[in-house]
Order: sequence, then C-alpha cells, then structure tokens
Amino acid sequence: MNCSEYLVDFLIQKGITDVFGYAGGYIVPFMDALHSRKEINVHVCYNEQGCAFAANGYARASGKLGVYFTTSGPGAVNALGGLADAWFDSIPLMGICGNIPTNEQKGYSGIRQNGFQEMDIVSVTRSITKYSVTPNDAAKFPEIVSRAYNIATIGRKGGVIIDFPFNIQKADIDCR
Repeated sequence: MNCSEYLVDFLIQKGITDVFGYAGGYIVPFMDALHSRKEINVHVCYNEQGCAFAANGYARASGKLGVYFTTSGPGAVNALGGLADAWFDSIPLMGICGNIPTNEQKGYSGIRQNGFQEMDIVSVTRSITKYSVTPNDAAKFPEIVSRAYNIATIGRKGGVIIDFPFNIQKADIDCR
C-alpha cells in the first residue's frame, strides 16, 4: 500500500464520505487512490477556493471533518480563504496539497524555489491552522495522518494542512 492509498483508507475508516478537490499534476497519485475507492465521493470544484469552502460547508453541515485537495504552489494558496475561515470559526478541516518530490525541494539552499511551483505552504499556513506538516518519511506518514485528524477534530476544532510531496504520495508503507 502506498501513502496515498493509506490516506484514503484512513479517511474512509473515519467516516468521511465526501472530499472536494481540483486536479493538478502534483496531486495525481492521491487522486488515483481516491478514484479506486467507491466508498468516498470526489466532488470536483471549479477552483481551489471553491474546494476549501465546499469542504468547510460539508464539515458544518455534517459535523464530520471536511477534506479538500489541491495541487502545489498557487493551487494550495488559492484555498487559503476556506482554511482561514475554518480557523476563525473552529471548523474541522483537512487540506491535502500536493507538492514537488522531496529531492527537488530547495531545503536550506537560500534560493527562492527549486522545483516547479514549489512553495513552503507549511510556513504560509502556520498562523491559520492548528497543524501544518510536510511528511518527508513515508514510514512516519500514518502517525502524521492520525495526528492531523486528531488535532483537527478534538478540542477546539480547526484546519490542518498535509503538504503531500509527490514521491511520498507514491511511496510504499507497511501498515501492519
């Protein structure tokens, strides 16, 4: 099982029946994992802002965690309005944004960006989320997903971001 499949299984086990998203190159492995499962409905929106607000509305109406996905860089930034609204109104929301592979990320080089549409969305969202994380090790991914879910849904609710690098989406993990 890869990390994308794990995340979809996790959401299904938590009773999530609907997710909202907008396609892009760096979120395709996650979209493929969603497509392979009939227990979860994918609602394609006109833009990333609509995805985040639709997931926010879903969370308000259902009482469940709202989940949206976007691609990297500008795609993730376009969803910030819905994420900020979840912060202000204490709505449980999980944003899943694709990103370039970890080996293409700039790290500490000091350059503006290395990979196509690379963006440090974790730093951008830190002040409007309860938890923002970029998984860099597939073995730790199940722990990160569980933590993100719990932080979004327990206590004072709010939004979380999983910045999901392309290579981590496709990485195999042992879930035993």
